[in-house]
This record gives sequence, C-alpha cells and structure tokens, in this order.
Amino acid sequence: MGLSNNFWQNVEQYRKLGADPLRWASPCSLEADPHIVKSALAEVRRSTIKITSPFWFDTYFHIEGKEPELTRRVYDPVNPVVDKEVEVKRALAMLRVHSAAAESPQVLAETLGKFFSVFRAKVAVTSAPVATTEHPDAQFALLDYIELRRGNKDGYMPALSSFEQVTDIIKAPDDEVHVKIALTDAIERLNLLGCGNSALFKFFPIYDAPAEEMLDRIRTNLDAFMSRYNLVMEDYSSLKRGRLFYGTSAVAITNKELPTRYEQVEEGMEVMITNKFGGLAAVSLHALALSDPANAAKFEQAGVSLPDLTAARDEALKSMSEPHFALGKIVSKYCPDFGQGYDRGAHITAVYPVGARGVFALGALAELASAHIAVNELPVRHDEIARLATKESLVENSTASQHGCHIIVGTKDVLNLVAEELRQHHFAPERIGFIAKKGAPSVAIEKGAGQYVAQKAKLARLLLKPAG
Repeated sequence: MGLSNNFWQNVEQYRKLGADPLRWASPCSLEADPHIVKSALAEVRRSTIKITSPFWFDTYFHIEGKEPELTRRVYDPVNPVVDKEVEVKRALAMLRVHSAAAESPQVLAETLGKFFSVFRAKVAVTSAPVATTEHPDAQFALLDYIELRRGNKDGYMPALSSFEQVTDIIKAPDDEVHVKIALTDAIERLNLLGCGNSALFKFFPIYDAPAEEMLDRIRTNLDAFMSRYNLVMEDYSSLKRGRLFYGTSAVAITNKELPTRYEQVEEGMEVMITNKFGGLAAVSLHALALSDPANAAKFEQAGVSLPDLTAARDEALKSMSEPHFALGKIVSKYCPDFGQGYDRGAHITAVYPVGARGVFALGALAELASAHIAVNELPVRHDEIARLATKESLVENSTASQHGCHIIVGTKDVLNLVAEELRQHHFAPERIGFIAKKGAPSVAIEKGAGQYVAQKAKLARLLLKPAG
C-alpha cells in the first residue's frame, strides 16, 4: 500500500472522529479569521456578553495566598440552553463553529448573537479563540468563569485559552503530539507575557473524543505532558460532545508588571521578532505532497524535494510541541516588579504573539498601539518553501509562524540586551522595523510581502497607507 493510501486512510479516520485533518492546510490554522470575528462581534448588538480586545489574553490580579477558582460551562451554540447562570463577571471563552458560519461576518454575527442572547448576567471576555469545524455536531461554546477574590494584590494572573491549530496527520488521532501542540500554544503566550516560573502555571484541559478508551488515552497523554515539565493540571472531564478536540485554558502567576504597554509605544522605538516568520507552510506542503504524488513531483520540479520538506515540517512540529520556557524568564527580566514604574530605557514596552497570523500580527499590534509601523526586513524561514506555497496558491499566508516567533517593541538599548539573551537560548532575533508615527494604525512593508501572501486583498488591507 502506497504512502498516499495510508495518508487518506488516516484522514478518513480523523474525519470519522469529527476532526478536520486537512482544513488547516491552506490557512495554516483552524482558527477563524480574526478580521471576520472582529467584524462579527461589532455587529452583535445588546448582548450581556462583551468580548473586547486585546483578544490574545486576559489579565487578573493575583490575590496573595488565593488559588484561582474556575467554573466551566459547555453549551451547544446552535441551540443554547442556560438553566442556571454562573454569577461571575469575567470569563475565558472558546467557541467551535461550523466553517460556513466562520466565513461570513454576518452569519457569524447571527450565530454569536443567538448564543449570547440566552444569557442575562453580564460577562466580560477578552480571550475568546474561535475554532472552525466541518462537522455541525462538533460545534460547542465554552465559558470558563474566573472568580476574583478580595485581598492583597501581589501580582498578576494572566489567563487564556488555546487549542490545537495544526494537526500532525501522520500520527494517530490519540497520539500525544496533539496534547503537546494544544498545551504548548498556551505556554508560549504565557511565556511571552513574562510568566517566568512554570511552577506557577495551571492548566484546565478542554478535550473530547467519541470513545471512552480514547478519552482515557488523552488523559494519560495530558498527565505525561504535565509530569515531563513539572506542571499543574486541574482534573476536568471531557466536553461530552463526542467529537475529537484538543485545547486548554491556562493561567499563570507573575510578580512583574506585564509587557503589554501598548499605549506607551513611542515613535522611534524598534520592532524586533524573536525568530524568523514562517515555518507552518512546510507542514501544509508536506501534507499536500503526501495527499497526491503529483503534488510531490511538482514541488520537486520547483526545487523543493520531499526530504527537504520533511525536515522543515519536522522542525516546525517540534517547535509547536516543545515549550520555550527560557522566553518567559528573559521577558520577565525586562519587566518592572509588580507595582513599580516602567522605564523605557530598561524595560520591554510591548509584545505580541505572531503564530499563524504571521505578518498580519503586525497589523494587530499597530491597532493596539495606534501606530504606523515601518517594516524594512521580512525574514522568513525556508524561504524557497514559503515562496513556492504562495506561488502555487496552496497556502494563504506563508509567514504563518511556528512557535518561538513573537514581536517585541522597545528602545534600541533594551532590544540589544533582550536579543543577546535570546541568542543564548537558540532564538534568532532580528530587527524588522520601527515605530514611524503615532496616531492612525497602519503597516508599511518595504519589499517582498507579496511573495508570501497569496490573498492580495488581505495584504492590501494590512498595508493601508496612514492618513495625512
């Protein structure tokens, strides 16, 4: 039996379990387009559930000596029934919606509006990833309510949710790689926020599968991951929707101020990435090469061999499934102590995760900082693979990045010090540009972005010229 036959058998196996093994291949992610989600949320009127920016994390104070209490509720977003509401003002959210709804701001607004309308109590949410699925019965909406206690504040407790965005289809649906990818994604962002002590991380897994023995294997894999890195996990039951899913909510405690001072980003500050953009295009092209020998032959003719593709894919998946705890320690070092003043000459001003958004993360940062970002370098890993993926229109955005790639903004002196430390921990930081102007959010990229982004309309939206 040839490789592609095995490949399609694997794909079929995933689909039977309610997963979407190839849906991520072109967008390099199973997350709904953030622009569509934002537009949809703007259309949802008169809702007691409010989802607001910065979207990638939420922040709570940590109260001395108190453990976070989390109350989970899982709903069917299509026919939501709320019998007893949780009277807590803030929550993390995660939604999984049908791909047809996720492709239109209007349809998504209807779906979200219908779900939100059954709630009476007000809830504020700032971390709410929206996953997509081809299976109508795999949809769900989850709210993790976090109760704030009274007492002395001794730090922050950032909180966020994440899920497996990219699937390693060569592995079995219950292989531990899936747990690793889903949890590492959460760790990656907590590290970026300067949570430098992994002993103070806590995970609330979000998972599901159709059969009890598969659920048992997933729990075993979760336990193995936790013990490997000495992490703490709360025991949670599955979603009970009966369709395969891997994700988590996570919190961490830090006694530092957070490096998210978007309002204090100034003209002249530099913009650095901690590693080259890209990496995920190789995972997609590798899957496409296995799915059809004609694709493999076409890539070979273009100068990208299957061994090269396999090596790049393995590197990307290793990065997606192994946490970079050094990042948390480095960022933490350049943050003021909790309650202390920020000094632009000594501290990181702002950070933003790149992830599958790639170069579009710069647009999100520009919005949060109300700044015009001028980009003069666009370093992309495995350049030839990335350009081929775009040229053949197989991958929407070849700057979609594996883990370890994040944006850091600060003064030249601070970034010099941060870069030096990052290099000692196998990062390859590069300056890519600077804050040219405060005011209207926009991004200008000197050259080359078109080689990596297939959807020209999307790129044009990112590169709208600043007014004035």
